[in-house]
Amino acid sequence: MPDISDVLIMDVTKLFKYRDTKHCVCVSVSNSKYLVINSNHRDRYDDFEIKSADYAFLNSMDRFVCCSETYTFNNDEIIKKVGNLNRSDMIKIVDKIRNSKILSVMEQNLVLPELNKWILDLPDNRRK
Repeated sequence: MPDISDVLIMDVTKLFKYRDTKHCVCVSVSNSKYLVINSNHRDRYDDFEIKSADYAFLNSMDRFVCCSETYTFNNDEIIKKVGNLNRSDMIKIVDKIRNSKILSVMEQNLVLPELNKWILDLPDNRRK
């Protein structure tokens, strides 16, 4: 079972005709929602750049998390977990989702409650 911020290689053959697999970031466990990671920057996707220097699984190539659309995947479409995004990048992605003019309000409402809880539950945010 994936957790928020996990990066997984997913079988995307049901969604994309041109690809068999894609790296995806889990943004909602309860709704099985993910953001895809692309190799090219496209303004219309409201992308967030992640640096290969921070993530070995990117294989020396900076990538872009598409924040304009979420995708639903079942657990049987998970090929493997390759890592997770760091706290700083995830918080920036959550901010992009909150302020998105592209992602539908319905999609925002599916992922933001869980993402907000995830941020509040981070060790540095817990009250002592």
